[in-house]
Amino acid sequence: MARLSAQGVASAEVQQSPAQSLNTTSETPNDEAVPPFFNTTFSTHRVSPMHIGKSRLTSQRLQVIASRLRDTLVGDVVRGIQLSLEAADTSFGQVGTLKGVRIEWFRASTFLGEDAPDLDLDTPRGDQSDLTDDQKQGLWISIEHENAAYAAILLPGLSDSSQSRQIDDQSRFLHLPLLLMRMPQQLKTVVANWLAASFDCRVSRITMGTKTILGVWESWIENEGLNDRGIDFTITLAFNVSLQTSEDPTAIDKPQTQEETMPNPGLRSLDITISAQDLRRFVRAGEKSHIPVDASWQGDARERRRLAGGNTDDGWAWRTKGRSETSPFTEALGLYLHHHLALDLFHPGVHVTQISCAGFVLGQSRLKIIMPGEISQSLSRAAWSFVAQLGQRVQGEQLPQVFANQPGV
Repeated sequence: MARLSAQGVASAEVQQSPAQSLNTTSETPNDEAVPPFFNTTFSTHRVSPMHIGKSRLTSQRLQVIASRLRDTLVGDVVRGIQLSLEAADTSFGQVGTLKGVRIEWFRASTFLGEDAPDLDLDTPRGDQSDLTDDQKQGLWISIEHENAAYAAILLPGLSDSSQSRQIDDQSRFLHLPLLLMRMPQQLKTVVANWLAASFDCRVSRITMGTKTILGVWESWIENEGLNDRGIDFTITLAFNVSLQTSEDPTAIDKPQTQEETMPNPGLRSLDITISAQDLRRFVRAGEKSHIPVDASWQGDARERRRLAGGNTDDGWAWRTKGRSETSPFTEALGLYLHHHLALDLFHPGVHVTQISCAGFVLGQSRLKIIMPGEISQSLSRAAWSFVAQLGQRVQGEQLPQVFANQPGV
């Protein structure tokens, strides 16, 4: 069954080797180049609408833009990256000289699998049937060195959003809100600053919260199913509620030591590990039960937001809105923790910060989808849904709950 492990600090993020080589070259010249996606760890970022002017980004214009990025990377910047990799004692050592920089258009179906209209996905899970061709395309920035290759992938929202479809003919903007980056931190900073300067946009790191992480997992169960022979499932919980210590009135005049004056934040994180063979039992139990919402913060959006913290993706407010999608695993996990640990999973101060399973690893700012062999139709469905929900998160299609009930909004 479930195994619990408490930690004093948050769980470590998904580790990656920044010098790992990516095979991005097609063996056949006629084949379309495919960006790396599966079995690769990416950091997640948000990009505001990119100003491209009245002319479109043709292949000739992309070549000119790529040459400008290459000019930015040549020199001390690349040398700094080499020194950083050498100091990190990576297996590849120095990345070597810069061989080339390419910026290309690609279709999402080339690296997510089959085209989405054939998959008949539900709208909240990533329906593509009503999207234009422009919204199914993304930009791939490839930076190749002698010993390593790095990638930045700009993706559309992949969801039916009127906001993402608005295009002003007088001031052309390109909507690619989701940016996946796989490169060292120094290079991320350089590429982000270059994007901001070249397209008059803002690049910021996006932090996934409870709603997105659990939504991806529930849709993964629906599309890909559960593997009884896979690795164990691990979910990491974090807590935004600090312990309040009561002072002894008789000890007012006593001098306090340094340890006594330090704040006590209490338990910061908790890892819950569930055997792969028990996951189906959790799903079956969750389909038959639902934990009622009855607490002091019910109906008080401000109190819920105060307890949840600054991330609008946390707080469990969506459970009170009668969502059409079911979350059987989440309901069963809440019942299990309440029965065995007296822990209220749906308290606004309880956050889900990472899920690790046989199919993917998704944290607050990193993701990795695992493909053990050839891509299947079910894995393609799950991948489309995965990226679509991340796109919904970065687009911010809905107002935070704290503003939802205010008049005039």
